[in-house]
Amino acid sequence: MTLKQIYSWLGIIVAVVVLGLFVATSWYTVDESEQAVLITFGEAEDGTTEPGLHFKLPWPIQTVETLSKETFSLNFGYDPEKEEQANIVRMITGDENILQADLVVQWKIIDPSKYLFNSDNPQQVLYNATSASLRSIIGSSTIDEALTDGKAEIENEVLDLLVSLMEDYEVGIAIQDVKLQEVDLPNEEVRQAFMKVTDARETMNTKKNEADKYRNEIYEEALGGKKTLSSLAQKEIK
Repeated sequence: MTLKQIYSWLGIIVAVVVLGLFVATSWYTVDESEQAVLITFGEAEDGTTEPGLHFKLPWPIQTVETLSKETFSLNFGYDPEKEEQANIVRMITGDENILQADLVVQWKIIDPSKYLFNSDNPQQVLYNATSASLRSIIGSSTIDEALTDGKAEIENEVLDLLVSLMEDYEVGIAIQDVKLQEVDLPNEEVRQAFMKVTDARETMNTKKNEADKYRNEIYEEALGGKKTLSSLAQKEIK
């Protein structure tokens, strides 16, 4: 084989490889559970690609970034099931008590272009916004509200604030829901002290209710006696 023939075969091989790369990088598939962004010379095209088979210009002219449509969960804070806490989150209530809280945030990617290009780490933005929202609402609530029947209201207020913050940050994330999994006192000593205060308050309320009931009974008896005496006096006059 002559040198010319060798160069010819090399040219054919290179052409086949280039053609293969062109074909291989020009077609892409988007699954039903995915959303894709077409990127041309580093700039995202408007909108997202629908599920199915699609054609694009070969790399490096155009590339595709594929993201999931699923709902993700962000676990924030204290987990009472773990003996060792890597990231225990403590916060101060409005009446200056310390709490540990475990919050789960449900979120989705609704704008892939913003998610990919408006922040280097959109999930960190979400984490920071969650921290700020929870601390703000807990900081305006009492310890009784956080530990008892005020949890639902706290969840609603955290949700509203977090949604507002994420809309302002424009990182392509939408908040679906937030749920307080656990709100607790930081240690057993504080927990016992709080229970003593709670028990004392309940005892005081019970005694107050009993006193009010006794007072009402005495009042009713006195009122009934007064009516009886008045009736007898009227009969005597007649």
